[in-house]
Amino acid sequence: MSRQTIEVSPFFSRMEEFGFFDTVSDHLPAEFTLIYEIARIIEDQTSQISRSLAPILALEDHTDKDNSLEQVLVPNVPEAKEYEADLIRSVTEVRHIYPYQFLLPESVFLQRLAERSLWMPRPRAPRNFRYQTESGRFAPDDRKQKVYVLFDTSLSMQQHYRIHLAKAIAYLFLQQNQRELGTIFFRTFDLDVGELRTARDIPGFDQLISDVMHIKALGNGTSLQKALQTAIDDISHESQLSQAQILVITDGVAHIDIDSLRSQMGDHIIVNTVKIGHARLLIDAKVIQDQVYQSTSEDAVRLRELLNQKKDVESALGSAAGKMRTDSLKSQIGLLQKQIDHVMERIGIQVTEQYGLEIQRLSRVYVEIDDIPAEEMFSFPEEKVQELEQLAEALLDQLREEHQVEDIKRAAVLYDHLYLLMRYNKIDAPRLEKAAKELEQMLDQILNKPGTAASDVSISDMERMQLRNMLEGGIGSKRLSLGTLLRMLWMKAKRWLSVRRQLRTFSALSGKVIKRRR
Repeated sequence: MSRQTIEVSPFFSRMEEFGFFDTVSDHLPAEFTLIYEIARIIEDQTSQISRSLAPILALEDHTDKDNSLEQVLVPNVPEAKEYEADLIRSVTEVRHIYPYQFLLPESVFLQRLAERSLWMPRPRAPRNFRYQTESGRFAPDDRKQKVYVLFDTSLSMQQHYRIHLAKAIAYLFLQQNQRELGTIFFRTFDLDVGELRTARDIPGFDQLISDVMHIKALGNGTSLQKALQTAIDDISHESQLSQAQILVITDGVAHIDIDSLRSQMGDHIIVNTVKIGHARLLIDAKVIQDQVYQSTSEDAVRLRELLNQKKDVESALGSAAGKMRTDSLKSQIGLLQKQIDHVMERIGIQVTEQYGLEIQRLSRVYVEIDDIPAEEMFSFPEEKVQELEQLAEALLDQLREEHQVEDIKRAAVLYDHLYLLMRYNKIDAPRLEKAAKELEQMLDQILNKPGTAASDVSISDMERMQLRNMLEGGIGSKRLSLGTLLRMLWMKAKRWLSVRRQLRTFSALSGKVIKRRR
């Protein structure tokens, strides 16, 4: 019964999906098991955050589909590069034009560039059809949506467990798209934009989920403009990305050139956004001044005209002769200044209300969610606490019988999770601490006491590394330290191998078989 409790545990199933058992190649992110608790809250359809995220988690393909082909089932055809001739939409696309146009006379070339009448190959989505499959896990259909995810990894994501919340959102979104298949393209961004990752089949989704779970928030700043431009450029010029929607997951507010991005997006690229928290940009005089000289809005254009008029009048005043002429010019300057102040005030109000929130106006679906308070993440009903206690007891029962490496890993992860919960759940802390202490004692017993029993196992270098990374950076000062754990693992493995070699040598020389003690 203990083995069944372990194998059907949703906690260990999620940890395996997150790649925290088999793909540990580096130290795990801090408090990594918290993603499980946040995903649990989001999956609760009665919670406010679940209702808020529903439009994002249920994004639909925005492209028109030919319903008459819905029942056609043929083997899947891999995506190929397909293009059609089209005029450029912005100057940045000049590098993609058909090469023969560079032979045009310079004046003709520049005129066509200004008129956007140069021709380029425009990628289009190939028409592919679904697999005929009995699989319940996923049924590929290239007519399903394609989503290009931009995931914020700036340093501010470490605040209020936002990186954990973002990972939980990304996990549930990827899990849902894996069932439909969908194709997912994924980049991280902070000051720089990360490499492009792709998921289009089961191994691809499994790997991408693991990669996302292992992300650490390390960057400084949030270059949203650069990230969006990279995504738009990828979608516009790569056939496999054609007609993909963009999903931004971020906690930051950043100013973007919305007019420029819209012109590049055209009618076929859609942006959707999840914003975590309610941060706002601080607006100062320099920001407003920059908007005056850079914006193409009607007020900004009018203000620049007034400033130029004032400059001309002030220049005329410097060379004016006669008191009447001087008074007249001073009066004009006063009137112009009142108009300038009025327009500047209006621009200031507009900038204060909209600056840094352009992504909201750019997005078709925009969801702003609150940080999840710690008391909600760590407040459990009685059955949840009992479930954790039973899970710890089931692991202890199995480890008393046999020391399987997988069970040791599970014990290490559950041990870490229990100590994390104890920091915030003061009500259930004594019960959680009791279970954690029993796991700690079992780990200490397994790793610290030599023996040749059949329950003892050798531990490979990879498994030692995985256990080290799972237990790196303990939360409590009384926890089993990394150095102690690693030394015990190594000493135990050496003792086991040494004893085994001695037994084999003795058996070979004497012909006797030594039975291992239980």
